[in-house]
Amino acid sequence: MKIFKKIVLTFLAVILVSLIGGYLYFEQKFTPEENYLTLKDESGKIPIKWMGSDKNVLLLPVRFSKDSVTYYMQFDTGSPSTVFYSNAIKGIKGIEIKNDRAKSSLTIGNTKIISDKFIIFDKGNNSTNVDAVKIIGTLGADILEDKKTLINFKDNYVEFNILKQPVEFTSRLLDFKFKKRKIILEGFLNGKKEKFLYDSGTSAYEFLTNKEIWEVLKAPNSKVIIRKEQSWKNILTSYTTKSKNFIFFSDSKVPVNEITYVEDFSKSQYLMMKFSGMTGMLGNKIFMKNSIYIDCTQNKIGIQ
Repeated sequence: MKIFKKIVLTFLAVILVSLIGGYLYFEQKFTPEENYLTLKDESGKIPIKWMGSDKNVLLLPVRFSKDSVTYYMQFDTGSPSTVFYSNAIKGIKGIEIKNDRAKSSLTIGNTKIISDKFIIFDKGNNSTNVDAVKIIGTLGADILEDKKTLINFKDNYVEFNILKQPVEFTSRLLDFKFKKRKIILEGFLNGKKEKFLYDSGTSAYEFLTNKEIWEVLKAPNSKVIIRKEQSWKNILTSYTTKSKNFIFFSDSKVPVNEITYVEDFSKSQYLMMKFSGMTGMLGNKIFMKNSIYIDCTQNKIGIQ
């Protein structure tokens, strides 16, 4: 009997250590760096530039002092930090590289973004084609932290660092979580309250989820479109089909016309979704007829 108790206690201890170890691993893996950005002044309306006929990438124009060239950065709320692409920033006078970090001051609309610790990521090219769109990096969710932001897909613009809440969102705000600089909001789908991650880096997709949920929500006999996509350094296989569902965010009713699952998600990405209890990830495509107000000072979000 004593031996049996020892076995049970040992087994429980192993499970507890594994759970603690797993928790600490994910805490460390998904905890972003400190926010090193300083933002000055309201941006005003910044026009969105889309890449691809399917509006695959949301780009915003940025400028550097004493440089007449307009560069572009992808706006990606799924990225916790703003980064520059190593090859794409070569020769830009407004960027100083030291100890594998970048020091710079750039403007987006009327907002000045300053940091001496921009992350440099090994991606991008150094195109000499004057007609090419010069994409030099990613604007991450650190630009939202402790700030108010408006993304207006209906009129195709973004506003950063705004001082006052837009009047049209006065009575239409929901709570959301900005955990580890991820925008996690709740809505009702199929009569159940679900959690969703909003990721503006997944522009071409409406609703990304796992295969099990995809099977439940897809429209019967709908055609499946299979694509190979690149996400940072990974090649992913996506499966997209039609859906006839709605997500209700308070009094806002957002149709889900397409649903996608990705076969080659890394285990860490899949487990992050599983452990956080999220049903799926919402991309820009689902909000093309909406505007989104994100208040990271109060953790309130509005969808109109």
